[in-house]
Amino acid sequence: MKIKIFSSTLALGIALGLSPAQAQESHHHKAGLTDALFAKKAAAGGITEVELGQIAQQNGASQEVKDFGAKMVTDHGKANDNLKAIAAKDNLAIPDKPNADQQELIDKLTKETGKEFDTNYIRAMVKAHIADKALFSTEVDNAKNPDLKQFAEDTLPIITEHLSMIESIAGNGGGNESASATQGGNMPPMGGSGESKSGLAPGSNANPVPNSTTDMPSTTVNPTTPDTGDSGQSKSGLAPGSNANPAPATNGQMP
Repeated sequence: MKIKIFSSTLALGIALGLSPAQAQESHHHKAGLTDALFAKKAAAGGITEVELGQIAQQNGASQEVKDFGAKMVTDHGKANDNLKAIAAKDNLAIPDKPNADQQELIDKLTKETGKEFDTNYIRAMVKAHIADKALFSTEVDNAKNPDLKQFAEDTLPIITEHLSMIESIAGNGGGNESASATQGGNMPPMGGSGESKSGLAPGSNANPVPNSTTDMPSTTVNPTTPDTGDSGQSKSGLAPGSNANPAPATNGQMP
C-alpha cells in the first residue's frame, strides 16, 4: 500500500511538470514535514550546545558554569551521534554546523570571559533549553518517523534536566559565591548606648558591673547618723569618713 501511494505521488508530481527528484522530495515533505524540520533544528542546536559547552569550560568564571558546559559537551555529543545515525539510516538531510544566529552567539561568547561570560552564557542556555524542550515535546506528540520519535522521547528528559540545572544556576546568581554572612550579636555593639563612659564594654575586667550581692553594701547608711556599732566603726569595718567608706553628706554638710 505504501509503495502504491508513493508511486501515485511520484506520478502526480511528474505529471505536474516536476522532475522525478523534485516529485520524490515533495512526497517526503508531505509525509513528514515536522520530522524533517525537527531533525534540522535538533542537529544545529546540538552542535551549538557542544561548541558553547567547550567555550564555557575555558571562559567561565564559576565552577558551576564550567561543570554545566562539560555536561553539555557529553550529553549533546551523544545525542548528536544518535541523530546522525538516524539521519544516515532514514536518508534525512541534517546540517553539520550551527545556523547563522547560533554562530553569531558562538562568536560573541568566544570573546567574553569571567563573570560577563557567565551571565550571557547562562541567559543563552536558559533560552535555548526552553526552546529545545518545546521542540522535542512537539516531535514526541507529532512524529511520523518512528526513529525520530524514539530519539525525541529518549532525549527530552535529558533536556528537561538541563533546563532545571541552568535555571538553578541562574537562581544562585550565576554560580558566584554569596556574600559573607554578617556578624551576629557575639561582639558588643560599638558606639554610644552600648558602651560605658570609659569606652569599654560593660562587664569587662577594666569596667566591672557592680554585683548587687557582693559589691554593694548590704545595709543603707543613715544619712544623718552613721551606724558605728560597738567599736565606733561602720559595719563595713571601716571608719566613717575614710576614703574607702565616705560618710554621706546631707545638703552639703557633714553630720
